[in-house]
Amino acid sequence: LLSMKSLLSTLLLSVLAGISSLPAQEARPLSESHSELACEFKTTAHFKDESKPDDKYSWRMWRAKHEVEVYQLGSRDGEAWRLDGAGGVMLARILHPERVEVVFNAMELRIQQRPVDWYRCCSLVSQGLLDTLKPVGTQTFLGREVQEFKGEIGSEKWSVLWDKEDQLAVSIEVESDKLICKTSVQERYPLSQQPWERLTSRGYESLGYTEMADNDTDPRIKRIMARMGIKCSHKGCGPVCFTPQP
Repeated sequence: LLSMKSLLSTLLLSVLAGISSLPAQEARPLSESHSELACEFKTTAHFKDESKPDDKYSWRMWRAKHEVEVYQLGSRDGEAWRLDGAGGVMLARILHPERVEVVFNAMELRIQQRPVDWYRCCSLVSQGLLDTLKPVGTQTFLGREVQEFKGEIGSEKWSVLWDKEDQLAVSIEVESDKLICKTSVQERYPLSQQPWERLTSRGYESLGYTEMADNDTDPRIKRIMARMGIKCSHKGCGPVCFTPQP
């Protein structure tokens, strides 16, 4: 869907590759057990052969009843997932320099064979993943008791700390033959007390994904399409042809 460094596609590196190998779940209403919160995470990727330096970055997540927004610190873009009121989930790619958000509706995501697991958006891991791992006990994390899950998915070893109260994976570690990737919460606040400005609060212009096909000769639209890796040679052909290229 997005050829540039998409936040959640790089969020956990091999972590999301492992998650995506599990059956996708359709969108479901946000459970009342999901609290509204704002968190800052740190993700670190360590290459075992030291062929590359460790990759470290911080990112934030804002979770409301009908929307989850993420933003990597120092980057130009963010992403938000929103319930559409009809049982589907929309994706908004927020382009900060262009002051615009490009919205993909649920149908467009399904056509591109990228259905959204709403539970995973809210919790970082899917219910299917937790069911695959085994509970091995409890730990204390940021002053709260959390459950620890361990197991193997394919050739990867997984360790997840699960905050049952918040329904959130507060620490995820995945080890493969070449890489150890870990993501963990650094700060946590109730959403009403969060200290960070959200990109979605800035009132950027909203642009529908397929709307760009009808304006693909506009210089500004061309720049937006280029930023997202989108190419289309047939004006107005719609979401089937109008897709990002590798």
